[in-house]
Amino acid sequence: MTNAKGFFLQSDNASSADLFSSYSSIFILVSIVVVFIGARLWGLTSSCLWFDEVFSVHAARHEWSQLLGFVAADIIHPPLFYVLLKVWISIGGESLFWVRLFPVLTSIFVIFPFILFSRELRLGATEIKLALLLMAVNGYLIKYAQEVRMYSLLLFFTACSLWLFVRFFNATQARKYLVALSAINLLLIYTHYFGWLVVAAEAVFLVLRERDKLLDFLIAAAVLLLCFSPWVYAVTVAAGQGRGLAQNIGWVARPRLADVVQFFAQLNAPFYFRQSSNQAVYARWGLLAGLVIFGLPLVALSWQLVRRNYQAGEPGFSAPKCLILLAVVPVVLALLASWVLPHSVWGTRHLIIVAVPYLLLAAIALVQLRPHWLRITVLLLLGCWLFVAGAGTLLRRGDTHIWCTWEQLSQQVVQRQDTQTEVIKVYAFEDLVAYHLWFALEKSGGATVNVGLIKDVPGIREDPAYFLPRAFSGITVEDLNALNEKRLWIAFRDTDFSEHRPPLKTLRDRGYEVREVLQAEATGQRAFLVRIEQH
Repeated sequence: MTNAKGFFLQSDNASSADLFSSYSSIFILVSIVVVFIGARLWGLTSSCLWFDEVFSVHAARHEWSQLLGFVAADIIHPPLFYVLLKVWISIGGESLFWVRLFPVLTSIFVIFPFILFSRELRLGATEIKLALLLMAVNGYLIKYAQEVRMYSLLLFFTACSLWLFVRFFNATQARKYLVALSAINLLLIYTHYFGWLVVAAEAVFLVLRERDKLLDFLIAAAVLLLCFSPWVYAVTVAAGQGRGLAQNIGWVARPRLADVVQFFAQLNAPFYFRQSSNQAVYARWGLLAGLVIFGLPLVALSWQLVRRNYQAGEPGFSAPKCLILLAVVPVVLALLASWVLPHSVWGTRHLIIVAVPYLLLAAIALVQLRPHWLRITVLLLLGCWLFVAGAGTLLRRGDTHIWCTWEQLSQQVVQRQDTQTEVIKVYAFEDLVAYHLWFALEKSGGATVNVGLIKDVPGIREDPAYFLPRAFSGITVEDLNALNEKRLWIAFRDTDFSEHRPPLKTLRDRGYEVREVLQAEATGQRAFLVRIEQH
C-alpha cells in the first residue's frame, strides 16, 4: 500500500534497514554475494566463444572510425556495449577469461542498484536477501552473465533505471531525480532496443498512479527519442545492405503461450541453462517444481492483493503491485509487438529486463505465503531444489561444443602448410561454420589461410539464425560453379563421415577426391576438415 503522498509503505516484514543491523544478517548477505559471484565465475572458460560472442569481439577489433558503421550494419543492437567492450579489450587483451570477465563484472554490479531499488520499495530484509539468493542461483542470469554480449549490461542499466524511477516517484522535489533517471535510460536504450520497454512500463505506472509527474516524464522520454535519433538514422542507412531486418529476425516465430511458459520456467530454474540447441530448454520436472514453488505463491499473493483492494474500496499501489506492473508490461508489449509488426521480436534473452522485478515479486510471495506450515514446506522444497541443482552443476562434466572444434582443426591445417607463402584455401558451406573457422584462423600466427563460403549446395541445410556480418569482406562468398581450385580444404559438420552425402558427394561428382580427413568429436556432431584434389 501507499500513503497519502503516494510513497511506498514499509513491508509487513523486517525493515530493509535490518539488512546491515546485525552480524548474522551481514554474514547471510555476504554469503549470498559470495554465491552470486562464484556461480558466475564457475566454468567461465570451459567453452570457447560462440557465434554471437565472436561477433562482439570482431566488432570491438575495428578502429573507432569504423566501429559504429560495422555495428549499425548489424541493425538489431545499439552500439554502447561494443564501445565499452573495445575499451575493455584495449586494457587487457582478448584472452577468453578477460573478455568474459567484462559481462561477469557487469552482472555483479547489478547487486548495488538491486538493493537500492528494493530499499526504495521499502521491502523487508528477508525479502531482499531471498530475492538476491534467487538471482544468485538463477541459471538464466548466470548464462547471460558469462556471455560476451550486452545482456548483463542491459540488466544492470534496467536495475539502475527502476531504482531511480521509484526514487523519482517517491520524491516531492522529483525533477532532480528525473535528470538522473533520463541519463540512465539513455544508456539503457543505447544498450538494447528492449530498454524502450522499460521506459514504457515506467510511463504506464505513472498513468495509473501519479499523473502529476507524467508530463515531466513524457517530456524526458521525448528528449530520449531525440538523442536516439542519430542512431536510428545510421541504422536506416545501413539497413539497405543484405535483406534488411528480415535477415536478422525473419526466422523468429511469433510467440505463443508455450513460449511465455518457457520464459518464466527459465526465470525459475536454479543453475541450469541451455548452452546449445541440442540441449533441453528446461527439464520437465523443473517446470513442475517451478509451478509449485513459485507459481502457487504468486497466485496466492495476487489473490491476496485483489481481496485487499476489494475490502479497502480503493486500488492503492503497494510494492508487489508495482513489481507486477514492471514485470508484466514489458512481456505484454513484446508479445503485442511480435504479432503486430511484420517480424516477431520475441526473444527470452531480451526480456532479461523483467528478471529483477519478477524475482523480487517471487521472494515477496514466498515470504508472505500463509499458513506458516505451508510457507516452511515450500521454502524447504526450494532449498532442496537449489541443493540438487547446485550439486549437479558442480559434478556435471562440460560438453565439447561443435563451434569449439574449429580452432583445433584449423591449427592442424596450418601445420600442414608447406611454406609461409603458400596460400591455403578452406571452404565452408554454412555461414555458422565459416565465421567460426575464420575467427579461429585469425590466431594462426601469420599463415596465409583464406576462408570461403559456398552457398546453396543441395542437401545442406543452413540455420537462418546465423549469417555473416553485413559490413564484412574477410570471407569470400562464391557459387559452387565458381570453384576452380585444384587443391583445397572443405569444412563441414555431420553426425558421421560419408562420401555419399553432400558436400562430399557433390564435390566427387565434380571430379574431386578425398586425400586427407581431419575430424573432431563434439556433443551430438562431428566437425570435419577434408583435403580434396581434382583428378
